[in-house]
Amino acid sequence: MARMVTPIVKRGPLVKEGRGFSLGELMKLSLNVGEARRLGIPVDERRSTCYEENVERLKIWLAEAEKTGFRAPKPRQSSKMKRGRVYRGLTSSGKEMRGLRKKRGLRKQ
Repeated sequence: MARMVTPIVKRGPLVKEGRGFSLGELMKLSLNVGEARRLGIPVDERRSTCYEENVERLKIWLAEAEKTGFRAPKPRQSSKMKRGRVYRGLTSSGKEMRGLRKKRGLRKQ
């Protein structure tokens, strides 16, 4: 299985690992952002630099991934946040608010 590739980013004399490939690097390989993300390639839309080293690394990775049949991991489904205790009716005022309990008070005759 092909190992995930990460880009190189240069900052003066410093060379470090980047967050994702720039749009220019993807365009040189005739990939758009959607296709790259479907393949599991990290994309950093804020980067404007285009390094030949990154293009070569990505080209090699794509060739290797084609041979081994690389499948990108499925994106995780994000769930809604849990609602508060009052809304779910876990407190006496919440039960009253949602109509799970009758209101107390003076009854009119």
